[in-house]
Amino acid sequence: MLDAAKNHFELFGLPTSFAVDTNRLAERYRALSAQARADTALAIPSPPQLDEAYRTLLDPLTRARYLLRLYGRELGRGRGNAALLVEQIELREQLKQVSNPTRTALAVSSVLTELAEQSAVLAKELRTLFEDPSADNLELAHDLVHQLEFIALCRRDAEQHRSLRQGWD
Repeated sequence: MLDAAKNHFELFGLPTSFAVDTNRLAERYRALSAQARADTALAIPSPPQLDEAYRTLLDPLTRARYLLRLYGRELGRGRGNAALLVEQIELREQLKQVSNPTRTALAVSSVLTELAEQSAVLAKELRTLFEDPSADNLELAHDLVHQLEFIALCRRDAEQHRSLRQGWD
């Protein structure tokens, strides 16, 4: 089911898993980059391809998307989680209602902390699901990736909100 010709995990000598040893990934990336720059005749990807593979495996959301593709699951529409959606909308509303710069900083920090906690819970669930990539687990992983995407969007909004408010100070 896995396509070895396009498998970033194999390129870096890592197990195909959601759990990645980022220190080992960075170490292998540096070694392969040095080899690729020293000898372009080597049968390893070019530096830009290595960079893309490295960035894919380094970021948990991008890694999860990549794993789904490796297992033949294209990321379409997810079933979503209504409770999570409501919670995210409430967090966004929290940010919109704050006008005092000091309170804004506290509200953004609170929202970012909440989003980080939610991301950590989802990442732990993804790790478990990808350990046994059955059809049911991949379907659940697909839905969790959509939830992580939404959290990432909320995080960007919160950080942008903080940047805009800091510009007014």
